[in-house]
Amino acid sequence: MSSYSSSRRRAPASSFMEEHVLDRISREAEERSNKKRQARDEARQIRMDCLEKSIKAGDQKDYHLLADNDNLEKVTELENKYQRAMLLYTQLDNEKSALLYEIDLLKDEMEEKDVTVFQVSKENREISEELKLLRKTVEALQLQHQQMKSEISQRDRLIHEHGFVIAEQDPNDDLLQPPAAPSNSNGSTGSQSTNNAPKFDPILLSHVTLSAIEKALPGTSSVDQKVQRLVESNRKLRNQIDETEKALYNHRRRQNEHHNATGSTSSDELMQRDAMKQLAEMKLKLQEAEREKSALEGSLSRTETQLKRYKTNAEQAEKEAEETQKTNRQLKKELRDKEQALEESKETNNHLQSRLEKLRNTRRPI
Repeated sequence: MSSYSSSRRRAPASSFMEEHVLDRISREAEERSNKKRQARDEARQIRMDCLEKSIKAGDQKDYHLLADNDNLEKVTELENKYQRAMLLYTQLDNEKSALLYEIDLLKDEMEEKDVTVFQVSKENREISEELKLLRKTVEALQLQHQQMKSEISQRDRLIHEHGFVIAEQDPNDDLLQPPAAPSNSNGSTGSQSTNNAPKFDPILLSHVTLSAIEKALPGTSSVDQKVQRLVESNRKLRNQIDETEKALYNHRRRQNEHHNATGSTSSDELMQRDAMKQLAEMKLKLQEAEREKSALEGSLSRTETQLKRYKTNAEQAEKEAEETQKTNRQLKKELRDKEQALEESKETNNHLQSRLEKLRNTRRPI
């Protein structure tokens, strides 16, 4: 019973109640057997007293009636036979009492086995129901896992069909670095910059953006390099415009000084027209570069938004897939444990059934 109770992994409360019930049953069986044994002993003692009284009465009558030695010898022989018969009767009565006590013990044990078999069958049904529920849960999780995999594959297929390309950002590129925050007097900016380090997520570029970049900068270089070249050329144009404006300002200042000194305006007008022409060309180039830059920045922001959305969906799907796999593994482990417990309970049930059959077979001849 101890090995069976340990293999079934019962709760402490249920095992305590079962032991209490079994102890009460055994005590009641012992009390019943003791009462029966006392009653048999009292009945046997009463019978012995009655027999002794009858023997004494018969002996007195016989002694009065019999006078010769032959009759006395017969009486003594009969007394010896009677004593042997009484001794044999007492032995048989004791054996009968022992057998009846053993039968009572076997009955009590059979009752205990019946209770145990009932409990094992009940636990077997409960474990079978839990096993069915676990199997249904595992099937549902597997179906959810397959749906997530199909959604991820469909998302990747849509990205490729719509001509999107994922471009990795270089964290060492100065053009992609965010503007530095103003430093405080206590030097807290350094700690914040280390804690809030920028993340360089990959960029999702559409087919329109790629074609615009290819038209602006044809070649075999990567998309990231072409975007960097466009930004660098825009920066150079801005620097050239600034230098031209500075040179024009200096030229006008010198021209005004020269005009005040000489009073001649013909050469100054020609130089001014040339400078204005160059400035107009520079402004036109700057406007075109700014338009291209704004278009690229707009497409870049849209692609970044789409990429963030796709990345968020992908991360969420991966997390759900990982959680599903983890839950699936846990449920499989619980399923194996339940199956093992079910097998153990079946073996214990079969063992108890065989013992119960043996007890019934041994009880039938009695």
